Amino acid sequence: MSFIDHSPILAGLNYAKGQVLTRLKLRGHHSGSTGLNMSVEDAAGYAHRVVADYLTYGAGGDTERLRGKDVLEVGPGDNLGVALLLLAKGARTVTCIDGFAPNFDAKHNAYIYRAIYNGLSAEEKERVKDVVTLQSDGTATVGGDRLLSRYSVPMDSIATPLESQSYDIVISRAVLEHLGNLETGWKNMVRCLRFDGEMWHKVDFRCHNLFGEIHPLYFLTVSDTLWNLISRPDPTMNRLRLPTYRELAARDFYDSRFYITHIAGENEFSPHIESLIPGTHYDQRNLDGLRDIRPRLQKCFSDYSDEDLLVTGTFLALRGVRT
Repeated sequence: MSFIDHSPILAGLNYAKGQVLTRLKLRGHHSGSTGLNMSVEDAAGYAHRVVADYLTYGAGGDTERLRGKDVLEVGPGDNLGVALLLLAKGARTVTCIDGFAPNFDAKHNAYIYRAIYNGLSAEEKERVKDVVTLQSDGTATVGGDRLLSRYSVPMDSIATPLESQSYDIVISRAVLEHLGNLETGWKNMVRCLRFDGEMWHKVDFRCHNLFGEIHPLYFLTVSDTLWNLISRPDPTMNRLRLPTYRELAARDFYDSRFYITHIAGENEFSPHIESLIPGTHYDQRNLDGLRDIRPRLQKCFSDYSDEDLLVTGTFLALRGVRT
């Protein structure tokens, strides 16, 4: 596989083969099955890290921003651990909606929910007593009127079932880059927010292993026609970058804050940062790698600044819907 991944032609054919198998329903979607591939402890820990991100960067560290709010989680994946934790932290309701029906193991999830519940404080357990049912075998199930989930309902569908102005906060993690039509999906999310609503999104602009062994931005050199062939329907990457999200945020929200989580070829910034400082967050090596690939980029990417191209991940904290 390493030999294939180092060849643009062979890698492209390999990805295209996978998409053909998916379209023929001979292979399932790989999207969303995060917890399935983790131990119970790791999956519970992952849910805690996701919620910590939302509270740190979305709520600015103020957990009261979540208290009593109706939350929409877009793309929960194969378990509802994040939603359970949000309720424990004070959310009034959490509704989960996912464009896929990912592979999952109900028994494995039941152990994950029990592990999450066991780690809660007495106050947090009290908040979810109507949501969690403890089982005698050491597992737990979750559900009820305050925790709802719907699968195979794409956010970027014109016929979304979401009601207007029905949520206070919309959240997602590594989801928006997978929307086939970001503009429609974004409008649907904004439409279902109340006037003082918020959106907290962590967006991953990286290549998701497509041509990554050649160059972390090589996938931006591929034509739209070829890209649609090799990247859809799974994992369906739209390739939109930071400037697009800035434009959408400025158009639809009064207040916006962008945190940078990754730059091309580097590990995640922890904590996330609000701006790139030359010599601190990137150096000549990063710029040389960028300039090697820039002449080959598709036109829609080639006019971006060096820093906008370097950014391969962001956390968006948006507040106050423009009417």
